[in-house]
Amino acid sequence: MNEDIHIHEHEAEILRCLRDQYGIEGLLSRLPGENINYLVKVSNGDRYILKIVGNSMPSERVAMECAAIEHAGSNGFEFKLPQILKNKYNNIESGITIRKSSLNRLILYSYIDGDLLSNMPDISVNMANNVGRLIALFDLSMENFDHPAAHRNHPWNLAEAGQHEGKISLIDHPDKYNLLVWAFQSWFSDAQAKLAELPQQFIHGDAHDENILLKNGRLTGLLDLGDSGFNPTICELATCLPYLMMGQDNPLEIAASIVSGYDDIRPLSDEEFSVLMPLVCGRLAVTVSMAAVRRQLDSSHPAWFISEEGAWDLLAFLRKKDAGQGLKCLL
Repeated sequence: MNEDIHIHEHEAEILRCLRDQYGIEGLLSRLPGENINYLVKVSNGDRYILKIVGNSMPSERVAMECAAIEHAGSNGFEFKLPQILKNKYNNIESGITIRKSSLNRLILYSYIDGDLLSNMPDISVNMANNVGRLIALFDLSMENFDHPAAHRNHPWNLAEAGQHEGKISLIDHPDKYNLLVWAFQSWFSDAQAKLAELPQQFIHGDAHDENILLKNGRLTGLLDLGDSGFNPTICELATCLPYLMMGQDNPLEIAASIVSGYDDIRPLSDEEFSVLMPLVCGRLAVTVSMAAVRRQLDSSHPAWFISEEGAWDLLAFLRKKDAGQGLKCLL
């Protein structure tokens, strides 16, 4: 929170860097979310997305992201991806001095016009099917891409969801505590041991409704490769599903439509299909676990808890269904 305030006080330095390194003068508007991101508006109508990053985003990962975006475009991915723009020295990031801050680099991205899928009041079965097709097309385009920086762990890595199991103790509500125990058990018993044997590749890792763009009712783009990396490919689909299932009258119908769209483009094996819903439980478990940790740090930070209530509700729904059929039979 203090660093957020500090960054706000140094927007003049950010504007100076933007002018000196990219020849761009514009107005900054802070974007919502937990990262330090800005929309840059130029008087001629041009727009850009600007990110301020530090040691948690090593330069090797920025290079990986740039290479992945170029690879996707040259390998048939027809949807838009934000391009990293080079500065006057032909570098993909620029150093910036923000006193008393660990954030020391600026990255500038092209702006993609459109609306976030998360802003749609209702997601139709047809739209859900198209979401599945979009993320499958991305995965197909990245099948033969690799990069040293892609082999990493991070807090949202679904293949390592068990790293958060210890956070169960932070939940003091008995029903939620038991629900979270069940979710982690589902991930451990029905997914973890099988993941190493499943197809692996570079995936987006965060392809959900807040990172998918549409315009005039059609999907147009995919944002934010910050959680990308080398993983079991099925983790791509499993990460997407819970966010589009949350808040739906019939979440399994939406999930089935997404899976069907994905399977039409990149057919799922029986083994991949068998771990899908346990992985969804794992993603939901990570979501509420991270929220519990963040609430201890700053309970007034709205972006940190935007999915928490929906995640608990969906976990309760899945557990109730599991009692009657078993997770593997839900789709």
